[in-house]
Amino acid sequence: MTLSTTDKKILQRIQTNLPLTNRPFRDLAEELELDEDLVIERIKFMIDGKYVRRLAPIINTQAVGNSATLAAIQVPDDKIEEVGEIINGYSGVSHNYLRKGRNRPIPLNMWFTMSAPSNEELQENIKEIENRTGLKVRCLPTTKKFKIGVKFKIY
Repeated sequence: MTLSTTDKKILQRIQTNLPLTNRPFRDLAEELELDEDLVIERIKFMIDGKYVRRLAPIINTQAVGNSATLAAIQVPDDKIEEVGEIINGYSGVSHNYLRKGRNRPIPLNMWFTMSAPSNEELQENIKEIENRTGLKVRCLPTTKKFKIGVKFKIY
């Protein structure tokens, strides 16, 4: 499966600011001078082909009053799948990655981001993860944002 020129055109455009309208794909198609059904079909193709992981809004959690944190946990090798599934079961988890050191193991090997409607609920969820896994979660809340978002040039 390779991307067509049309796919690349759509992919370049959907990286930022999908129209916030009742018919975003129609409006996107109009802007790109394409057919709405074709835009939808090609986006589905790119998702199915794993070129696009998902199509979803990026919410500024603080702007909408939510609390968020980057969290890290030391997970034994034999519990990685189990702990990953527990963490991923929380709706506020947007990313969850297993990390390895280049030349040696690192003490905190699973990193995830979590948000919740309030700091109290966020802390409750973290404590619940600790209780369910038997592992200590280290929270690293944002103190200053330096960059948010990235846009790639699609060739």
